[in-house]
Amino acid sequence: MIIGIGIDILDIRRIRYLLNKFGKHFENKYFTHNEIQLCYSKDDIEYSFAKLFSMKESIIKAISNKSGMTWHTTEISHDVLGKPIARVFCNLYGTIPNEKYSIHVSTSDEKEYVVSIAILEIK
Repeated sequence: MIIGIGIDILDIRRIRYLLNKFGKHFENKYFTHNEIQLCYSKDDIEYSFAKLFSMKESIIKAISNKSGMTWHTTEISHDVLGKPIARVFCNLYGTIPNEKYSIHVSTSDEKEYVVSIAILEIK
């Protein structure tokens, strides 16, 4: 059963500006250590941060952020084929154990924009 859907659109130039202005402070505020390493392993670092930021924002919207979730209690990684995998390191809404739900996330881009969608599903 689907209990939440979130969508986000982001101008990549916004992330470029924030990275240039705040650097490591911006990175550490919104991303986990693993996510930062992932972005720095890519050719276009700013683009990678933008995609992760958009995916995390769509997850927050899908959950409605009533769970106490923060930027660091969710993490985006990828499977061997490059599909994004979202993990949340807290019980949603304080009552739903992690093994009882799935978060599906997808992202797409066009030049200066990235869009992401997240679907929260109870198993």
